[in-house]
Amino acid sequence: MIAALLLLALAAEPTWTKLDTVDGIEVSSREVPGEKLVELKLTAQASASVEKLCEAAFGKATLDPREPDITTRKLISQSANERVTYEQISAPVVSDRDYAVRATRQFGANGSCRMRFEVANDLAPPVPDGFVRIEKLKGYWDFEPGANGSTRASYLIFTDPAGAIPTVFVEGPRRKTALKWFKLVLERAGARPQVGSP
Repeated sequence: MIAALLLLALAAEPTWTKLDTVDGIEVSSREVPGEKLVELKLTAQASASVEKLCEAAFGKATLDPREPDITTRKLISQSANERVTYEQISAPVVSDRDYAVRATRQFGANGSCRMRFEVANDLAPPVPDGFVRIEKLKGYWDFEPGANGSTRASYLIFTDPAGAIPTVFVEGPRRKTALKWFKLVLERAGARPQVGSP
């Protein structure tokens, strides 16, 4: 009975659709039940260790000016493998946005690393005048050991910028921002995608 229910649940889950491959990074999307926007997944075989890539994805509590659209980052709390920050973003066309985000890092027995992130707005300060608060933001980075010191890197993200923005104006910029993040994490780790090895 449990096996049958599990098979039904898996069958009902939306499947990934490949959208593009950009500079060795495969970009896919899938529908999210009850949402108007899709979830994005980017994957590549990267020429760096799991440790370097996981550290690069976890980042620091301070703002890196290369991070796309983020204009402010303030530390709320931090431990070795968990951090909560308050961030503000300024994107083209729409009003400024803000949110608090919790990032947690976990290491697997097989040498892998997963860095999860999700909104933590219960810890955010009041919404400033002129800002719209993002309530839907979650995802993760996965890094798994590959052959010859390479790493299988995956980045999954779902976010809804909130407000009355037509979907057609959101999906393109979301995809570009996800690619910028992926490339930035590789750059921080001194890595590059291994083209031809999705």
